[in-house]
Amino acid sequence: WRRILGPNLKLEILCGLTVALALVPEAIAFALAAGLPPDVGLNSAWIIAVVTAIFGGRPAMICGATGSLAVLVPGTVAMPHGKELLFYAVMVMGVLEMVLGVLQVGTLVKLIPVPVMIGFCNGLALVIGLAQFSNFKDPKALDMSHGEGRRLDAFHAFTDGAPFIQGQEAIFAAIITVLAFAVSMWLPKLSTRVPSALVAIVAGTAFEWAITRALFHSETPIVGDIAKNCELPIPFWFNKSYPEIPPFSGKLLLQVLPLSVTMAAVGLLESLMTLTNLIDEITSTKGNPTRECLGQGLANLICGAFGGMGGCAMIGQSMINIGSGARSRLSSLTAGLFLLVIVLVAYPGIKQIPVSALVGVMFNVCYHTFEWSSLRLMCLAALPLRWRQRCFSTKTSAQQIRRTETLW
Repeated sequence: WRRILGPNLKLEILCGLTVALALVPEAIAFALAAGLPPDVGLNSAWIIAVVTAIFGGRPAMICGATGSLAVLVPGTVAMPHGKELLFYAVMVMGVLEMVLGVLQVGTLVKLIPVPVMIGFCNGLALVIGLAQFSNFKDPKALDMSHGEGRRLDAFHAFTDGAPFIQGQEAIFAAIITVLAFAVSMWLPKLSTRVPSALVAIVAGTAFEWAITRALFHSETPIVGDIAKNCELPIPFWFNKSYPEIPPFSGKLLLQVLPLSVTMAAVGLLESLMTLTNLIDEITSTKGNPTRECLGQGLANLICGAFGGMGGCAMIGQSMINIGSGARSRLSSLTAGLFLLVIVLVAYPGIKQIPVSALVGVMFNVCYHTFEWSSLRLMCLAALPLRWRQRCFSTKTSAQQIRRTETLW
């Protein structure tokens, strides 16, 4: 029991509560980025967190709805019966992950070269960041739930022809975004007792209601404009929100299989890189990649069946948990269960959050996801030796980097 609950029971619970608060704004933001209602992201987050906490291969690692999977699904969501197809795709994704776990494919993550990992993080940051500009479109001209589908199209906001918001509304949306980004960015330098993303959301919401609406009688879009009530999820076949669910068949399997394969590959890649290259090194312990594949697969199978968008390891939240001292499964389980309580009790307040505040939080996620040191490596690889010696120190200029690897 000591191994499961950890040496410090109180610390593990407090770490879980902190992570749960930090999960709320990101789960909402990732759902909106995927073209889904916020309640789908919130329910997905706690289901994935609870199941992986019990069956996953890395104690104290946090899993939930992530941006790396969110950017893959808008094209499917925009199709007829798109949400139902996504749920089937997430279930198939879970089965594929469990099959890969049985085959012990997770151990092969050690063979992935560092440039591939850097390129994966940088590309993910760029796609998520550019996709946020769709939230600044005029909602009257752009229906996000029935708009043109996009899949990994980071420049969709600049090519779909819909106008951006203008005038006072655009100014206040920009101010709230910058405010949320600044709080998320700089608050951890002052204090880590409260999640910076949560404080950023509170600050943006206060600015929206106390200044934008009360003083200037203007407004920006809020979560409640695009959200419905959030309830305890049930299997989506019995959910009245989806009255016409296509039956599962071989044709439907072939339709969702490409998305399922892509989601499984991206999800396992991110989870196993987080497990082996971050948490294992920080804690000087060894996780179990095979068990992580099996646990994550089971979590996504259940998540899809209950109308979720799927998920995988969350690098940022895992670092918050580990950095706060958590080392056992109890912290991850507490985070998932407390998030469930937040979803059931505090959702009316969540609907008052301005979308621009969530965009600011997402820009902060992009900033920390991008490997800024890779820009220096690319410069070193591209410059002639003589220029490197003039611009950098002797040790730095002598680094040996293959030019082809910087482009991976």
